[in-house]
Amino acid sequence: MYTHYYSSSGLLHGSITKVMGTRLDALLFGDNPSALHELWQDVAAEVKRLEKMLNRFDPASELAQLNTKARQCPVETSGELWTILTDCKRYCELTEGCFDITLGCRERVTFDESRRTVAIDGQASFDLGGYAKGYAAERIRLLAGRFGVNRALVNFGNSMILALGTHPHGDCWPVGIDNPYHCRRMDDIRLNNASLSVSGNMPARPAHIVRPATGEYITAQKMAVAVSPRPVDAEALTTALMAAGDGEADKWLHRFDVTEYRLYDLRTEAAHTQAI
Repeated sequence: MYTHYYSSSGLLHGSITKVMGTRLDALLFGDNPSALHELWQDVAAEVKRLEKMLNRFDPASELAQLNTKARQCPVETSGELWTILTDCKRYCELTEGCFDITLGCRERVTFDESRRTVAIDGQASFDLGGYAKGYAAERIRLLAGRFGVNRALVNFGNSMILALGTHPHGDCWPVGIDNPYHCRRMDDIRLNNASLSVSGNMPARPAHIVRPATGEYITAQKMAVAVSPRPVDAEALTTALMAAGDGEADKWLHRFDVTEYRLYDLRTEAAHTQAI
């Protein structure tokens, strides 16, 4: 973990090489270095805590244990995980199944709201890869507010960005969107007190997103980008946009607290862009 405070610009840069499957960088601005250091320590601790809870590949995580034990009998979850799972269920309903953390097996999952238990029939499981970083970004936003920090840029490996306030020398945080297949900038987005999520295929991971309706991996060279004041809304929407078939998203886009979205064809770099 790396931390450095630049007194000339009132900036603390904190970085974790790998957490929640990617790199985390945070630029925190303020005139109180000790408060910024304390905020960064809380941010680092929080994302590590969430990784230990939500990483389905870690056998010791609560999510991995739920995936295993709930196939045998209903399992009571912690309050936080229950809130996350029911929120994901809500997004699934909002997108008419395009956002689905069970990857198309939601009929095999039973939620008992009175007992706060989850049961899984067969080999279904939960995967929060399209939700967790958005949730972490929201937690970071709340932490920054507690410390009175209203100018910051938090970047989870260029796939989830939280922008508080504006750049110290501008009226926004300018964020470039790169084409991973051609290694060049293809677009720019201006953020001001907003979050940005990016979801798509890339040469290193050409087929890692599942279309829940068919269970097939999406192989098209495309990318979805969404901007929202709520990080979780942005991340859930980009996941759903990647999984949606032609015309499907038109039925539910208006249900999201999203100010803008862009869907790119990475072969031609043509973008379908819409402000909501």
